[in-house]
Amino acid sequence: MLLSAMQQKVQFGHRCTAVEGTPNGARLTFGNGAVCDAHVVIGADGIHSVVQRQIGLGARPTSEGIVAYRGLVQSQKLSCGTELRGLNMWMGDGRSFICFPVSQGRLINIVAFVPSIRDMEETWTAPGDVRALAAEYLGWDAPVRDLIAALDHTFRWGIYDRPSLPYWSRGHVTLLGDAAHPMVPHFGQGAGQAIEDGFALAVLLEHAKPDEVPARLKAYQDLRLERTSRVQAASRLAGRFYRSAGNDPAEQAQWLQAWMSAAEWIFPHDAEKAAFAVLRSGQ
Repeated sequence: MLLSAMQQKVQFGHRCTAVEGTPNGARLTFGNGAVCDAHVVIGADGIHSVVQRQIGLGARPTSEGIVAYRGLVQSQKLSCGTELRGLNMWMGDGRSFICFPVSQGRLINIVAFVPSIRDMEETWTAPGDVRALAAEYLGWDAPVRDLIAALDHTFRWGIYDRPSLPYWSRGHVTLLGDAAHPMVPHFGQGAGQAIEDGFALAVLLEHAKPDEVPARLKAYQDLRLERTSRVQAASRLAGRFYRSAGNDPAEQAQWLQAWMSAAEWIFPHDAEKAAFAVLRSGQ
């Protein structure tokens, strides 16, 4: 929807190195020497966003002391006694293990969170050690051990948190997705919030004239920043809940209640409807 609203073609092979404001928009410079003038620049370039830095922003990452092991298991490799449907979660001893079917059940996606005192790369592609992962879950429930045993390889991912940004938009430039609101993965909301951003931005930019763009981007920021900051906080809280096994039962119940309360307001939200309401209000 966002792409159709912008009515522009997609070009690949361009790495943005600089963004500079112009009287009617912004100028982008790329690593291959190309230069482009645009009425709107949307920095959807992730946690290491170049566009974010170019509009005077930055957020220092803080390690959660957690490493996530990720991997895919072929369902046919699991033992006959292991049948997994929907989302499954195990928690205990500062660890959590999540799995769910993908690819129409042919594969099982797993994410295992384990404590670590080492700083790990903040990447999805660093190779992990299946044997080290198995050692973290010795004595756990049989499906957990069965899934790990069926892994051919795994990737490790250092989990880092970042504070909310004070703003996203400057002139004709704004941010979207992880560039605007990076969050820890414990609520699975990174991609979801980026999709909401896209719907809201498409609504607010459709039919906008070039001189209206800064105000529309400011409206987008004001609409989305508070909500995504709340989701960031809820994701942080969810991680604490997942690591709370072994705590006092009353304290664990409080974490569970907070987790359930957040789910009630995160998932039903209609970002497109909210953006149309902003347009109707004239903001």
